[in-house]
This record gives sequence, structure tokens and C-alpha cells, in this order.
Amino acid sequence: MSNFKLLVEKQAEIDTIYQRCDDLIEKTVTPQLDEKVEQFLKMVEQHLTKQGFKVTNTSTGVIANYQEAVINVDKHSKHLEECFFINLNSYAEDQVSIVLNISPTMLPKISNQLDGYTDIIEQMTDKLKQAKSLEKACTNPTFLYKTQSNKIFHSAQEVLDYYFQ
Repeated sequence: MSNFKLLVEKQAEIDTIYQRCDDLIEKTVTPQLDEKVEQFLKMVEQHLTKQGFKVTNTSTGVIANYQEAVINVDKHSKHLEECFFINLNSYAEDQVSIVLNISPTMLPKISNQLDGYTDIIEQMTDKLKQAKSLEKACTNPTFLYKTQSNKIFHSAQEVLDYYFQ
């Protein structure tokens, strides 16, 4: 019975952490992420306007026209992530996402010859580590800009320099 009690206590702790995370996401992370999105789109608009593009704001991003060239920056939302598809004349496309910077948790241990209970405890421990990492990230949120090919940027300006210089 004590093994089962330990599992229930771990699950309760995990559930409590995730509930706190939900509150933090609603009150802290989402407003800051929305601010980053607006800042990024405004910087794209200003940058392309300075380069001579005629920029039109859309409900999901911007469309910039210069002679025959059309650049479309279109936003798609995911959980704790805002994805922007950057498309040039429908020929070339890349994706950059603004993501919550969550420190990676240690990889789960791969143990051989575990009994069923020990295996379940390891899974619960891994889930607890993931929950604590998310909680830490939500408590003091920072954001990264990540391309489809996993190139990491730390500011919107770095992204602009990468794509539009």
C-alpha cells in the first residue's frame, strides 16, 4: 500500500504544479508573448518599409510588396508558441517561432531489468521534473526565437537581420 500512496502523492504534486502553471500562463506568459508578437510584427513592418516595400497589416501578420516581390509574414498560434511563416512569392518559405524558454529536463533514465513499480516511479519522476521546469519558465518568462531548422535567436532584431538584411 505504501508504494501506491507514493504514486498518488507524486501525481498530486504534479497536478498542483501544472495548475500553478496554467495560472501563470494566463496571467504572465500569454500577455508577454502577445507583446513579443506585436513588437516583432512592428519591427518587420518598419524594417521592410525602410527598404521600400509597401507594407499592409493583416489580421495574422504583414504582407509586403516591392515590384514583383511579395513577402508574407503570417502568424499561427500554438501552445506557448507563436509561429510565423515567412514566404517569398510562394517559392521559398521558412518558419520562425517565438517560444517560451523552458530549460531542458534531463533525459529519462533508460534502465534495464526494472520491476513495474520502479519503472512507473521513474516515469513519474521525469514528469515531475518536466512540470517543475515549466513552472520555473512560467514564473519568470523569457522567450527565444527559433527557426524551423532549430537556429536560435535571442531577440527580434537578430531575426530581422537574419531574414531581411
